[in-house]
Amino acid sequence: SAPVSSVNRRRPPPSVPPLLWEKHSSTAAMSSITIDPELKPGEFVIKSLFAEFAVLAEKKIDMVMAEPLEKPLSRSLQRGEDAQFDQLISSMSSIAEHCLPSLLRTLFDWYRRQSGTEDESYEYRPRSSTKSKGDELHRDKDFLLERRDLAIDFIFCLVSVEVLKQIPLHPVPDVLVHEVLHLAFKHFKHKEGYCGPNTGNVHIIADLYAEVIGILTQSKFQAVRKKFITELKELRQKEQSPYVVQSIISLIMGMKFFRVKMYPVEEFEASFQFMQECAQYFLEVKDKDIKHALAGLFVEILIPVAAAVKNEVNVPCLKNFVEMLYQTTFDLSSRKKHSLALYPLVTCLLCVSQKQFFLNNWHIFLQNCLSHLKFFFNVHVSPLHLHSVSSHGASLQMPSNNSIRKQIETLQVSAALHLNAALGPWCIMGSECVCVCAHRKLRGRWAVHDKQIIAGCAFFPSTPVLV
Repeated sequence: SAPVSSVNRRRPPPSVPPLLWEKHSSTAAMSSITIDPELKPGEFVIKSLFAEFAVLAEKKIDMVMAEPLEKPLSRSLQRGEDAQFDQLISSMSSIAEHCLPSLLRTLFDWYRRQSGTEDESYEYRPRSSTKSKGDELHRDKDFLLERRDLAIDFIFCLVSVEVLKQIPLHPVPDVLVHEVLHLAFKHFKHKEGYCGPNTGNVHIIADLYAEVIGILTQSKFQAVRKKFITELKELRQKEQSPYVVQSIISLIMGMKFFRVKMYPVEEFEASFQFMQECAQYFLEVKDKDIKHALAGLFVEILIPVAAAVKNEVNVPCLKNFVEMLYQTTFDLSSRKKHSLALYPLVTCLLCVSQKQFFLNNWHIFLQNCLSHLKFFFNVHVSPLHLHSVSSHGASLQMPSNNSIRKQIETLQVSAALHLNAALGPWCIMGSECVCVCAHRKLRGRWAVHDKQIIAGCAFFPSTPVLV
């Protein structure tokens, strides 16, 4: 038999491994949760773990409620702030490999109980716009209750992101997938006239649900695609107004964590068929803000593709996507009102294009960089993209093409002339990325640091690119 420890502490049953956070748990809080000791070992572990989660989540919600309304939830609840809670969520992810449907149902039950609603029509409590003194106390209480709702959403998303990663190992019923989709897309809906101290937190929660959707696309892409296209179609059928425009932009931003699956090829093709549908809308839509939102989405999605591709991708759907967008995007990028939003997209399209298409267009792109140099300086974009042409262009083993060689030499001179200019925050620009791609496409291989350059090539001042 095992020796008796000299330390006077309560040991868990043999079927439950000791937990790192056990010494920190609240005995009083746990005593209110009863778990049948006759349960099977697996059920006992799940219920014990979720009981611990419920206790810690309640403590975190109480902590958030005691903070000022102006404090962002991410400062208190984000990953890395609480190692104990992070390990608990990691443990739930490991257990989800064996019982994901049950864990998801339990998580949804917890979410509904905490939110005080059992029906699917629930939305955030409406805020009164009146400024009378008699309503100030009521409004403050309302904002506090809303902060609690948002904290619940924050915790729910943190857990969902981790457990949904296990879908490939433990499939879940479609009804649960649709429930996750319904809840996430409900948070992408634009709230007209909404204002208050929780506005920033509402955007944080929308980003977290976008991350949940990003995880879901890796295993349930067709379900996510169908939901997105349906929501977009409904909005497009409405009469255009500022509210509809903002609703479409919010919906588009909800897909910003979608990533193309590079293999198998069927998944890759399905991803770019969806991208072609979005590209068709990009070409049709007239509203500038929607165009810019779509361009930003394409950049978010294409940067990891450009960083991952080692050889030319000879897939028709990718070729069609590039050819569909490139010329229109390049032409629009020459207009001042579109430059900042569309210039990164032109860069990314060249990076993922086929060799012949690239060679036919990249020197025109570099010349365009030179002609717009003054404008880019005015918006604090670094001239290092021209300096990089000097370093990368010199090492390119060019074919015997005097025109391309002359373009490189011209840009090298410009780089030398502007090297002492003030450097802005955006240190790697499209030209460097394109020169790296030239290196790749002409030599057929990558330099050591090419992927890092590709990953940082696009600049998007209004929304940092997440790689």
